[in-house]
Amino acid sequence: MVPVNSQLIELIGVIYDAVLDPSLWHEALDRIRGHFKLHNAMMGLTRLGYEPTSVAIAVNIPELYLTMQGAEYTAEILRLWGGPEQVSRYPIEEPVSVRTVSSERDFATNKYYLDFGAPQELDDMVAVVLTRDRRQVGNVGFGRHRDFGPVTEDVIAGLRVLAPHLRRAALITGILDEERRRSTMLEAVLSAVRSGIVLVDRSARVVYANPAAQAIIDAGDPLRTDRGRLELRGEVVAGHLHIAVQAAAEGDIPLGRRGIAIPGTRADGSPFVAHILPLLDRTVRAGLPGEAVAAVFVADRDDDPQFVTDAATLIYSLTPTEARVFELIVGGHSSTEMARLLAIAPSTLKSHTLRLFDKTGQHRRSDLVRLAAALRPSG
Repeated sequence: MVPVNSQLIELIGVIYDAVLDPSLWHEALDRIRGHFKLHNAMMGLTRLGYEPTSVAIAVNIPELYLTMQGAEYTAEILRLWGGPEQVSRYPIEEPVSVRTVSSERDFATNKYYLDFGAPQELDDMVAVVLTRDRRQVGNVGFGRHRDFGPVTEDVIAGLRVLAPHLRRAALITGILDEERRRSTMLEAVLSAVRSGIVLVDRSARVVYANPAAQAIIDAGDPLRTDRGRLELRGEVVAGHLHIAVQAAAEGDIPLGRRGIAIPGTRADGSPFVAHILPLLDRTVRAGLPGEAVAAVFVADRDDDPQFVTDAATLIYSLTPTEARVFELIVGGHSSTEMARLLAIAPSTLKSHTLRLFDKTGQHRRSDLVRLAAALRPSG
């Protein structure tokens, strides 16, 4: 039996942090990867019927290689691991090194390894089955760089300690259940932002409200619902909200304009602004309920910069830290200032910034500033 040292206990704690906040799954797998000197990590579903592999979390895998999970590679992935029948028999929670089930000849002739593993200089891979049914296997896998050689027994033993906790956390959060995962991750993202956000369908019926918005609805000022339909108290133009939602549903909001700002007045006479953000654009993050056509944000004033950060968080599925980095970059802070304000190392800040660039499709800080300007709604 492997002694459970303080480092493994810390990793177990990180895994359960992801149960409380599913946006921390990436960090959890990254910490595990680093501890065992593994090169990358991927959690997802492998279909035994050669359908595309579904990736839930990827760590240190360039986008180019993430595209290699389609149906044409699934057969090769399964072949590298001994074929679908063998994969369906691997014990749950037991780490398996691919070099224990495949030969050098298998590596040399396997398209997935030649296109995915070899270019990343992977010498070995280790996987743990977390869930399984008749048609798919939920697993977490790690690649081992050739600088460290094949996966060693101490790595297997350590992962064996973590495996039950990984499985339990995956089942609780539903990260390997695609429909549930999308809902869970969406709610984690929306719950993290500070604005009240309500997702509505084309009739302005509430599809989802984050906790901040639900508190506003419960108070009835300025948001309320009437038979499930969202209403705004104190609209300057009566019915403006429903007109804007319908425009979002029909794609009638002008190109280049991310949202419409609707001014109003609270019961105590203070001003508020409701921002209507269309959700039909393909750039909007995956995982939103299919019937949602618009997100309604509530701000105290039209120039509230919080809206821009929260809109970016919704659209690009930013973690709370990535959202804060976005906010600081747009605010003109230097890297030194950001590292100090976030209390993180410059290297960690760089990692968050690179992920921010990747998620938003931008390449420079100036691009993020322009993106923020595009997200700022006009009245």
